[in-house]
Amino acid sequence: MIFNNIVIKKAILFLVKLFWFSLGLFICAFSIVLILESNLGLGPWDVFHISMTKYVPLTFGQVNIATGLLCVIIAYAMGIKPTFGTILNMLMGGVFIDFIMSVNLIPPAITYLQQYAYLLIGIFCFGLGTGAYISAHMGTGPRDSLMMGLQRSTGRSIGLVRTVLEVLVVTLGFLLGGKIGVGTLIFSFTIGWFTQLFLMLFYWCGRQSWFVKWLYLLTDKKSQTSNF
Repeated sequence: MIFNNIVIKKAILFLVKLFWFSLGLFICAFSIVLILESNLGLGPWDVFHISMTKYVPLTFGQVNIATGLLCVIIAYAMGIKPTFGTILNMLMGGVFIDFIMSVNLIPPAITYLQQYAYLLIGIFCFGLGTGAYISAHMGTGPRDSLMMGLQRSTGRSIGLVRTVLEVLVVTLGFLLGGKIGVGTLIFSFTIGWFTQLFLMLFYWCGRQSWFVKWLYLLTDKKSQTSNF
């Protein structure tokens, strides 16, 4: 009975983490489409993703998945093994993007006010979503895995490797026809701060007694219910 309760509690905790992780990815996908509809310029990786749709018969989300797969393969060759969360990140992000775009969840921005509102809310939400899925502790995303592999191979700092990687990706995307705008610059210089803000917030919440009690009550009630 005790063993069963432990297994059930672990399963419930995993499902809670999976939900939080998935919610974070959905928020990230929502924010990417929001920034896309602002028509003010995408983030570095998405400049590359949108440019590739002009050359391959894939949707924006499918290019996102294919790029993630390539990052995972390169990172694996450098000694960074993908986790369950890495694969989920690679697949779910692109699926969510295509779903949001297919149902026209976000109408195109018409006025300048709408454009900048989309952009700023999108950047805010991307930081929120990134902080959420990272705080779930289910593994790094494909692009972060590539960054870690390059850092291990070159011996350079994470900051330098990330900056060089972002510059190379956005340059390649621009050369392939991707649009760079004021949104690209604002995203590049602010996303790190928003991500850090929400990570600090979520980690702070995770250390609070009310959160620990809520999580304990959730798992304890569910495990008791399953025994009847």
